[in-house]
Amino acid sequence: MKPFESVFILGGTSTIARAICVKLAESGVKKFHLVSRDKNSNIQFVKKLRSLYRVEVTQEEHDLLSNCSLSEPFLPKVDFYDLYLLTSGYMGDSDLAKVSTLEALKINAINYSSLIPWLTEITNYQRIKLKGSLWVFTSVACDRGRPSNYHYGAAKAALSIFCEGLLLRCHDKPFSVRIIKAGYMDTPMAENAPKLLRVSPKKVAEDLMHNPNKRGIEYLPWWWNLIMFFVRILPDKYAAKL
Repeated sequence: MKPFESVFILGGTSTIARAICVKLAESGVKKFHLVSRDKNSNIQFVKKLRSLYRVEVTQEEHDLLSNCSLSEPFLPKVDFYDLYLLTSGYMGDSDLAKVSTLEALKINAINYSSLIPWLTEITNYQRIKLKGSLWVFTSVACDRGRPSNYHYGAAKAALSIFCEGLLLRCHDKPFSVRIIKAGYMDTPMAENAPKLLRVSPKKVAEDLMHNPNKRGIEYLPWWWNLIMFFVRILPDKYAAKL
């Protein structure tokens, strides 16, 4: 039986989003809606989905930095989908963020605060009464603050805690929440990461599809759970070198 018929993706131009879309299309998904900052960068990918899998693909252009105003709160409109996938992210310049408030706020906004309106709408009271799934990509960086990327890690930690609240809110509901703490992947965001620790987005997408209706918190690949266990218990004098 096909797990999903329709999918909404926020962060539709990301490498991991594209890999997951392909796997979902192979599983039988017939409708995709991609939200991204620049939909023109997805033209070739959309053509591929349509031609190879005969699926319906619509796009929406949205800059996450535009919806962080308190004076004019952003209220997105999200239609009914079987799966909501959030893969948007911004590593940013960690060295610049240490001295630039603008860069620090940009990292926080794209990775956390700008996602709140979308998550609030997706998990409205009426929607979570019905069957559906929310998959949110956070990061292993959220498990412990590190000198090298604490702005990014803090934003992902906030997103993880927020979504853990959604997960618990929906524990007895038909709607499921899945928090994916992803490790390094072969994407532009992790181009400086050790090759030994990187995996392909295709492998992560395949792991997700092994149990598409799963809910809860998971590390992908699974061995990041072990790595982060030891990172979390490292004494400060060693963690300071990470």
